[in-house]
Amino acid sequence: MANDSQRIINRFGGNAWKGASWNANSMRAFIAPLGSADYDLTCDRETLLLRSRALFQNHAFSRAVISSMTTNVVGTGIKVRPQLKQLDTLGISHDEAVAWCRKTQDLYEIWSNSKKCDVERKNDMFGLQDLALKTQLVDGDCFALAKYDKKIEPFGLCLKLLEADRCMNPLGMIDTDRLTQGVEVNDFGTPVNYFFTKRPPWSIDNYSDMLETVRVAAFDRYGEANVLHIFSPDRTDQRRGVSILAPIIVLMKQQERFLESELMAAVVTSMLTAFIESNDEKLDDPMMSNVPNYEQVATEQEKESPTGPLELQAGAIYELKKGQKVSSINPTRPNSAYQGFVEAIFSEAASSLGLSYEVVLRKFNSSYNAVRGAILESKKTFDRARRNLISDFCRPVYEKWLAQAILTGVIDAPGYFENPVKRALWNGCRWIADSAFLLDPLKETQAYKMQLDEQLTTRDAVCAAVNGGEYDVVLDGLAEEKKSRDEKKLGEPGLVNKSETFSVSTDDVNESALG
Repeated sequence: MANDSQRIINRFGGNAWKGASWNANSMRAFIAPLGSADYDLTCDRETLLLRSRALFQNHAFSRAVISSMTTNVVGTGIKVRPQLKQLDTLGISHDEAVAWCRKTQDLYEIWSNSKKCDVERKNDMFGLQDLALKTQLVDGDCFALAKYDKKIEPFGLCLKLLEADRCMNPLGMIDTDRLTQGVEVNDFGTPVNYFFTKRPPWSIDNYSDMLETVRVAAFDRYGEANVLHIFSPDRTDQRRGVSILAPIIVLMKQQERFLESELMAAVVTSMLTAFIESNDEKLDDPMMSNVPNYEQVATEQEKESPTGPLELQAGAIYELKKGQKVSSINPTRPNSAYQGFVEAIFSEAASSLGLSYEVVLRKFNSSYNAVRGAILESKKTFDRARRNLISDFCRPVYEKWLAQAILTGVIDAPGYFENPVKRALWNGCRWIADSAFLLDPLKETQAYKMQLDEQLTTRDAVCAAVNGGEYDVVLDGLAEEKKSRDEKKLGEPGLVNKSETFSVSTDDVNESALG
């Protein structure tokens, strides 16, 4: 009996975990909603989407968050490097594999560097990467559909990006466990069909466009994705994404209001220059605008209202009625505590997104170690976002392009369509992004050289980290330079061969290469 009573107390009293207590005053008003991932998003996703767009358009810090993500994740573009493994399974030699990879990379670059890869003819592939990531971050998810156009030689493949609000249920179909928010799934939660509006909702000349939807199968007969859905789920069974700004919408909107009020207070304070006391009792309305009539925007009715706007310009001097006095004019603006307060808000907001506010604001005025730590912590988030973008968008696009190139006979890949294992091997590749930011190039180059000397890394990995390139390409370039120098009878550059090994230290600390 005692145990039963204790269980009842624990159930309603929350004694085991204080966070579950209903007795604590601080927890009584904390009522968490019940709902699955899809249920929670069904009612809130559209509002979150619209508010996130508004913040991206009008709020400086929110836009800086998105800009930092796209700049550091995509940069000038995420480039593909075909890489074949298990050559015996593919039935080719090493030299044939190298030649195949180079040919495939060259052909893909021809296609990806052209705006013909975009249905709208506005972006090349790297511009599409940037736009897809930006749309996903702001809207919560982004969709891409492939279109095959015979007029686009020699590949015929182009892409169409769709914003999140174009994916919705057909008119008259309510949300269910099977179909909600435009995505139909099977019993295991795997997408089966997507429903898209024919045109963007609320377009310029037709508000009924959202009433017409088109069903698109999620996968083709080979099991490859027909619809590329770019998003990062936060929970299992979640079929739609949420904007990266969603957790900080309230914080950012309040900061925006605080900024506007502080800015207005500073502007008004700077305009008030002096007040003149007068002995004229007949002075009717001393607090008049000092803006010329032809520049005033207030209506006559607003001017006559006691609560109407008072238009000011710099150097405002006002004459007071007899008996009226101004105790003091204390210019307390700009607020000296504003920067510290706002930076604390930005720091909290950025950390909730996995970023350092110094990176978001491009403000590096701390010590070298502090700034480097902020950059490296943010880099973890950038690397993870890049990996998701490659998985959701870049790799599927490359595989679609490769399949189309094989079908048209531009590239030869025996067994690609007949054998799933061979298809996976032919699709093998790695992705190269922009090099990481070197805060102190000398120190970090020395560190890379030490790692090379101690055989902790490869020159190819260092090359990718320093300039985003490949060591094979560097070797080819060096060979061409050497050939050119030999033809012109020039000696080797002295600094290349005379660089010291930073891993080796001398007995005298003062003579160490590291200093």
